[in-house]
Amino acid sequence: MNGVFRAGLLLITLIAGFACLTGAASARAPALVGAATHPLWSDSSVADFDRELDLLVEAGASTVRVDVNWSSLEQNGPGVRAEWYVQKADTFFAHARARGLRVIVTFWGTPCWASSAPEDVKQGCAGAWWDRGVERYPPADLARFAAAAAWVAERWGDDMAALEVWNEPNLQVFFRSPAPAADYSALLKAAYPQIKQADPDLPVLGPAMVMSDAPFLEELYGQGIKDHFDGVSLRPFNQGRDPRDPGVPGKYSFLLGVPWVREVMVAHGDADKKMWFTELGWSSCGPGGTSTWCVTPDVQARYVADALRMVRDRWDYVQSVSVYNLRNTGTDPNDRESQMGLLHRDFAPKPAFAAFREAIADLRAQPDPVTPPKAPGAEPRVDPPGAPSPPAPLPSRASPPPDRTAPVLSGLSLHARGPRGRRHTAVRWTQSEAARVTFRLERRTRRGRWLRLPGSVVHVGRRGRNGAPLTRVLQGMPRPSSRLRVVAVGRDRAGNASVPIRMELPRARRGPKRAG
Repeated sequence: MNGVFRAGLLLITLIAGFACLTGAASARAPALVGAATHPLWSDSSVADFDRELDLLVEAGASTVRVDVNWSSLEQNGPGVRAEWYVQKADTFFAHARARGLRVIVTFWGTPCWASSAPEDVKQGCAGAWWDRGVERYPPADLARFAAAAAWVAERWGDDMAALEVWNEPNLQVFFRSPAPAADYSALLKAAYPQIKQADPDLPVLGPAMVMSDAPFLEELYGQGIKDHFDGVSLRPFNQGRDPRDPGVPGKYSFLLGVPWVREVMVAHGDADKKMWFTELGWSSCGPGGTSTWCVTPDVQARYVADALRMVRDRWDYVQSVSVYNLRNTGTDPNDRESQMGLLHRDFAPKPAFAAFREAIADLRAQPDPVTPPKAPGAEPRVDPPGAPSPPAPLPSRASPPPDRTAPVLSGLSLHARGPRGRRHTAVRWTQSEAARVTFRLERRTRRGRWLRLPGSVVHVGRRGRNGAPLTRVLQGMPRPSSRLRVVAVGRDRAGNASVPIRMELPRARRGPKRAG
């Protein structure tokens, strides 16, 4: 072989009939279940987040949700990335991948230089501007946010289950805008195409709204977001009430609010899109806490488990549930926010952790309750206030359990065939099941780090040995010393992703100089 990949070249697409791999799963249990952690916070060490990841694996979780903050990533200017933050994130993603956990990233927070905060808040970006809430304002230049989000997708997309744009923009404390629906829709519309260009297979989620805020979603549809997200993310908290309680309005009700949000999606032609619960939980800040959110540890355990089973029994359109949080963020026993964890701050388990683990095992054992088929686009059923909750139905013997096993790729190799000068280059590999395999290219920097280059090649592979032609994208380059490698990731019909496999390409060689 006398060529290497040209960086930035438009790559060929090898897919025919891809739609057959993206249909809705038959199982009712959410495909992804996990919890939120904060590994990139300054007070979280590698040892801390490794322990959290191990506990998630012990509980049977398949995903972990984290926040990646733009204000930390590019604190000092556009494209000027904090090396310590990137290195810590690299470590976290690698350690999550090694444990088979997929990461849901919430990307938000505006660095001071990009913030639309008024000058009396920014104060020339002097001092601890983050303590003044500067990062909670939307960016003045949406393209800057979009570029940063695309960079996150390029660097870590292979290890991500989804990228969620911003954090609770329907709450002023997290999105300080006089017109939150208009400003957030503009942000989402700017970011979506850039993220998809960086990683076409990565689901982009919005609007990351707190509570089942159907009116806010309706406003966003009015602002034209329909084609600028792949799934609706929300945090359907139920304050301190039983998740089956029908006695409050839909926005504040887990039981009634989720179908209400779904109705808005269906009304706008998005019945094919899934819902992602990127936060859901209860605080064990009682009985000393004064917040209406406070419950006892035993009640917290029961509510978390009941909520997970309710998702399975009622809402087949929910793709993912992330319990908030895996671990307490503080030690004040009466503080609502710091006591949301399934674990105490010192990692000691609360009753909720065992309930979480048992509920996950139950979802796997009984994934598909018997329910009559729904007509396409049919509106979801909403239980009227005061209606008793139905008993959990028995599992269906006719329906197989959901696919929880990720495909395995192995034996990646590069081959060249044909006479010199007209050689056809192909990549070959083995996969454990039918899956859609994405090939990407990475370049090694002078500092020894691997950076993803734009573009991808996708192949729908069958179980066993496979091959895909790459001749059209292999070109000679004037820099034969460049180090490049191919990264392959498989994704099956259920959305399970394989552990990436990598193959470094041989360097191109220059021929001897000819005399004359």
